[in-house]
Amino acid sequence: MEIKQAKLYDAARKLFLEQGFKATNIASIASKAGVAVGTFYNFYPSKSAIFIDIYNAENEQVKQSILSEVDLTGDPKKVVRKIVQEILKQSQANLILQEWFVNAALNRQISKTNKNAVTDSVVYATLMTLIDSWEKRKLLKAGMSKERIISLFNALTVIDFHQSEIQTDNYFQVLNDLIDGILLVILK
Repeated sequence: MEIKQAKLYDAARKLFLEQGFKATNIASIASKAGVAVGTFYNFYPSKSAIFIDIYNAENEQVKQSILSEVDLTGDPKKVVRKIVQEILKQSQANLILQEWFVNAALNRQISKTNKNAVTDSVVYATLMTLIDSWEKRKLLKAGMSKERIISLFNALTVIDFHQSEIQTDNYFQVLNDLIDGILLVILK
C-alpha cells in the first residue's frame, strides 16, 4: 500500500469508528489524511469502496480475536455465552461493524463486493466454527441443519439491536435465557 493510500485508509478508519459511515465524507477523510480530495480518487472510487476495505479488515481482526479467546471444546453453554457476548460487545463498540446490521444499502454493497461477505462475517464465521466442532463431537440433534442453527443465533443479534424495546432491568439474563433455549433446541 502506498504511503498516501495508507494515510487515507487510517484516516477513514478513525473517522468511521468515531462517527460512522453516514457522518463521514470524502473531504473529511482527505483532510484528516493530509491530502487533497482528488488524491482520494487516485486510490478509491468512492467512500463505500474504502469503507468495504476497512470493514473486511475489521471483521477479520474481530473474528480472529474471538476465536483465539474461546476453547470450542468446552461446555457448549459457556462457549456460546462467551462467543455471543464477545460478538455483541465488539459489534456494539465498533461503528464499522454495526453498519452490517443497520445499513441495508451498505450491507448489500458489501455482499456484492465480497462474494463470501455473509459467510466471512464475524457472527457467521465464528458460529460455523463452533457448529462444525459440535458436529464432529456428535452433539447436534438429528435433523438440525447449520442454516437453522445460524438463523436462531442471528435472531439474538436482532434482539440485541432492539434491547431498548425489551422492558427489563436484567437484559443479559434474558439474553442468557434465550441462549439456553436455543441450545436446548439444537443440542442432544
